[in-house]
Amino acid sequence: MTRKPQQRSIATRARVLDAARELSQRHGLELVTADAVAREAGVAKGTVFAHFGDMDGLLSHVLLDRLNALHATAAVEPVEPDRLDDPVGLILTRMMALIAVITDSPTILRLFLDNIGVTKPNCAEAFVETLDRLDADLAGFLTVWQTSPTLQPPLRKDRTPAEMVDGLIAFMIHGAILLKSHQLTDRSILEVRLRRHVEAFLLTD
Repeated sequence: MTRKPQQRSIATRARVLDAARELSQRHGLELVTADAVAREAGVAKGTVFAHFGDMDGLLSHVLLDRLNALHATAAVEPVEPDRLDDPVGLILTRMMALIAVITDSPTILRLFLDNIGVTKPNCAEAFVETLDRLDADLAGFLTVWQTSPTLQPPLRKDRTPAEMVDGLIAFMIHGAILLKSHQLTDRSILEVRLRRHVEAFLLTD
């Protein structure tokens, strides 16, 4: 039975996106071109643009996949306060994971800033939803930490988890910019610096 045109279009779009994902994993995002995606997907170059508008549109979907993967990872890592001896370290692991995604290449960082409305006037709805979930992951952990009678060191109680997440996001974006502007080139140094900022911001005196 012949598939309907709409079904064929959906299947073609999925094939193009899968090709971009595969190429980005194999060669890095900077080498993902419309020609390469078209060859990998077995379609005409014009088909790539017909479905995604331009390469920014296509690569934004690849970036979104990577951000969703961070949420999926957090969702399968339950926090057990009695077994957690370094809550700041857990926060830093999640922050550095996001920084790693958005600094994978200059293109990725630009697309991230475009899609969250920093460098373009509108936020992409799918990015807002994904980032909201990542924010909720952090806020959920901060709530557990703030209300735990045993988790040490104690988390400040004069700010809500949502307010603290705002500060952590600012640290992450600043860290990403430091890396991509080459003000810092060693990620381990950035992590040490972020730990100091996070401790000063989150912990009680």
